[in-house]
Amino acid sequence: MSLVILFLLGLLDAASCGFRSAQGRSGLVNHSAEDRAGMLRGAVVFVLLAFPALVVLGLDLRVRGQGVDAYATAAGVFLLVIAPFAAVVLLALAAYGILRWELRYLASAMILGPCIFLRPYVVAAAAVVAVARAGEAGMTIAAVFAVAAVLAVEPILDVRSRIRGELHERPAAR
Repeated sequence: MSLVILFLLGLLDAASCGFRSAQGRSGLVNHSAEDRAGMLRGAVVFVLLAFPALVVLGLDLRVRGQGVDAYATAAGVFLLVIAPFAAVVLLALAAYGILRWELRYLASAMILGPCIFLRPYVVAAAAVVAVARAGEAGMTIAAVFAVAAVLAVEPILDVRSRIRGELHERPAAR
């Protein structure tokens, strides 16, 4: 179950990356169709990037006979590290979605912005703790691929948007 929850959190994170990439660096323009397409792109890119981690998991289970329980335990440790962070982000996203615009921007500036900055460090720390606890080579390789998948989604989508000229930049101040 922990592995499924981690995968679902990865999908949610990737969809958020797709949203941010579709938004560009300015939320001043309403382009909700592009935002939805960006979220879908983020999820698809994550699934494609997560495939090597799933292959390593499958090979480790099949070839080495590593039990799925060991992976579930490592995933549980990973979740213990990122669950508080994910809860804060999800609460801020809920506030962003339901509150009036002044509080939306406050949630974005005070919570979501710093969380976007901290995200790679939290994900990497969670992986290090999980791998250190598990101490298995296969899990280490799978964790490296999984963390790379999570952290590569937004840069890949940003590059795609720049190449296609879709990145909405904030107008220069005069």
